[in-house]
Amino acid sequence: MTTDTSSLPLSGSCECGACSFKVHTSPKARFRCHCLICQAFNGKPFADVVAVRAKDVVLKNAGNISFRKYRPPPNFNRGVCRTCGKPVVEVAGVWPFKVMFVPVSTFEPEARLPPVRMDIFYHRRVLDMPGSLPKYSGYFPSLLAVGKMIMSGL
Repeated sequence: MTTDTSSLPLSGSCECGACSFKVHTSPKARFRCHCLICQAFNGKPFADVVAVRAKDVVLKNAGNISFRKYRPPPNFNRGVCRTCGKPVVEVAGVWPFKVMFVPVSTFEPEARLPPVRMDIFYHRRVLDMPGSLPKYSGYFPSLLAVGKMIMSGL
């Protein structure tokens, strides 16, 4: 299920509310990443994120977000709230292909988001995912799968 335009913009925030955002388009791509960096960054077994074009996201109190690159390449800037230390947003790419990855857990509960479409870096999982969604293992197969999904959805 994707959002409809009557439910836009979608809103959300970090755990303490010091950093918030609005998404002005319907997210088309949602996936779970099981890489070690996502596990550490999110403090969870995997990252459940939606991908949206950066131009469609407005960050409020962006100065309260601390960005860090965990490992280049790819050139991901992963942002956490300076107050609560929880993930807010991840940014990748360059204009016009700049994409933000927003953790599903940061959206308001009533936000209508698309279903998860795949699991990537599945060889690094610490928790098995039930069901028949595609599961990609390895660096290049994972990047290629999510890259295709993002490009077709955005």
